[in-house]
Amino acid sequence: MQLVRLIQIGAALMFIVNCFPAKAVWFEATGQAVIHNGEKEAARQQATQEAVKQALLFSGASVKSIQSLVNGLLEDDRFEIRASGEVNNIELIDEIYHDDYVTVSIRADIFPQEALCSASDYKKNIVTTWYNINKRQQAAVGNLYDFGKVLAEKIQEEAQNHARHALIHRVEPYYLTTPIKQQKATAYSLAKKTNAQYVLFGEIIEFGLETTRTSGFAFWDKNQNSRNLTLQLSMLDGNSGETVFQDTQNISAQWDFDLHTSINSNSHQLWDSNFGIATKKIIQTMVESIDESVSCLAAFGRVLKVTGESLSINIGKLNGVKQGDKLTLFQMNQFFDTQNLPHRQFQLHPEEVIVRQVFAETAIVESISGAPLANIQPNDFVSRR
Repeated sequence: MQLVRLIQIGAALMFIVNCFPAKAVWFEATGQAVIHNGEKEAARQQATQEAVKQALLFSGASVKSIQSLVNGLLEDDRFEIRASGEVNNIELIDEIYHDDYVTVSIRADIFPQEALCSASDYKKNIVTTWYNINKRQQAAVGNLYDFGKVLAEKIQEEAQNHARHALIHRVEPYYLTTPIKQQKATAYSLAKKTNAQYVLFGEIIEFGLETTRTSGFAFWDKNQNSRNLTLQLSMLDGNSGETVFQDTQNISAQWDFDLHTSINSNSHQLWDSNFGIATKKIIQTMVESIDESVSCLAAFGRVLKVTGESLSINIGKLNGVKQGDKLTLFQMNQFFDTQNLPHRQFQLHPEEVIVRQVFAETAIVESISGAPLANIQPNDFVSRR
């Protein structure tokens, strides 16, 4: 069968609020194929296969599943098949015949599972800020008013040293107190400003001290002091506002210091104490959870600059980008349906790009075929498929 000449490919990806990687995601894709010598059925099959392949590839499905589905696709004109594992359901939406080509639209219900992770091997850029102490007066003991600043930096350090999929590439130098209703808008602006894919919000809910008084009969014993820490984190997709991670961790650990002594928030004295060691365990737990939450999500990069037929993008060597990597170009739009559920649409560009130069935080890509990268502008996206 002659290879189809692709005229245009469109794809839409829809998410429901708080859709996590374990849940299915609906992709809508459109393929077009030229009708040669009046062979409409052959063109229809080629267009359908192209649409299915594009939807699966963009979602990150394995090559094996793509081949098994595409090769046996049109045995039934109703075109509704089911498969175990990554693809639960594929349906034909419609087909439209034009003078010399046919357009076929399909919808695929795809489960992001372990097989998808190989297509998401780039680290995802995350930005965070200093963490506000909710009850600021609690920081008076130890004079630890900048503890939230140091805590954010410690989380960044832990991610840089141990995370495989998450890269906290920036800590904005200010405290951010954002009501939940405003978090999406803040995530949009902060992600764009800092070239991040995800925005991590944090707040110290509890930082108080508790004293256990000794018995009057044991007057030689000192009162026992313990300090509480409750840290709340949530992470939003900076493009859609979707919540991809949220967790709250708390500890109560012995406070080894005099109540009237000032402690440096970034000192070994604090971090090697009982409270510091317990806090480090919270940091490790949070970073592990954040890393797992983004492990199978696609890594997106943003187009920073268009120069002739080359593009500068905001992911680079620190994210795992290598010279010769092939990336997909796309534009993304967000809209809400009649039930006020958010959806994202991805419009794929027909030209694939290849990485020509790699720097620490950026890279330069060019069209593989040498064709013009029409309509691509700054703030469009690239993705690793």
